[in-house]
Amino acid sequence: MKMNIKKKIISKLQSMLFKIRLAVSGKLGMPVQTSLERRMYRTILDGYIGCDKKLNVFEWGSGLSTVYYAKYLKKNNIDVEWDAVDNNKMWHHRVLQMLKSNNLDNQVTAHLREFPPFWEKEGWGEIPPPRGVFCPKLEAELEYVNMPNILNKKFDIIFVDARFRRHCIEVVKQVLAPNGIIVMHDAQKPHYHVGLEEFSNRKFYKGGAWFPLQDLPNQVWVGSMDNTQVFENLKSFEGGDDGKV
Repeated sequence: MKMNIKKKIISKLQSMLFKIRLAVSGKLGMPVQTSLERRMYRTILDGYIGCDKKLNVFEWGSGLSTVYYAKYLKKNNIDVEWDAVDNNKMWHHRVLQMLKSNNLDNQVTAHLREFPPFWEKEGWGEIPPPRGVFCPKLEAELEYVNMPNILNKKFDIIFVDARFRRHCIEVVKQVLAPNGIIVMHDAQKPHYHVGLEEFSNRKFYKGGAWFPLQDLPNQVWVGSMDNTQVFENLKSFEGGDDGKV
């Protein structure tokens, strides 16, 4: 009984601290990432400075990170065509406003495929849920996952940071450009690891804790079929390994 009470108290504190940190990040216009992760992402993008072709970027889960890193690319004169998709209508409209106010709406296209989050679905509770129970079934969910194919493009960088990650990973294999890379945030969650071993080059990087009392420290996973230079650029961030380069 005492253990259950303790768990409930810790859980409430975690939730409170997470919401506080989220509110602060929103006010500052910062991604929901640790400072180490932001440096990691900027290092990845720095590898494209001086690139003589337009960079095609896709992102599952638009938001503060979309604005932050699109601004970073613009500041460094990296020509980019960025597509991002989200499933929440209210948040989508907020992202559109942020893009417009930062003069990024000509570089970033925000797409919407609206469907309820998994925690509002009947039967939610166990994490991770049994495989297949909460897989994409609605038309909007299927289009959300398959958006890169709908756009009929090949992408140089793909960010995975939202819903149905295991299914998104399968789509990545179909739309990744030669020498393209995939970057997954919150990669510390084991149920996101299905299919990652199919990428010839892959590594986990420690990102640290984003808020106090966080259960598992953040990890970032980077994968590619044939790009090894990105891993050389990230040498100073190495702290975990899953596979070979």
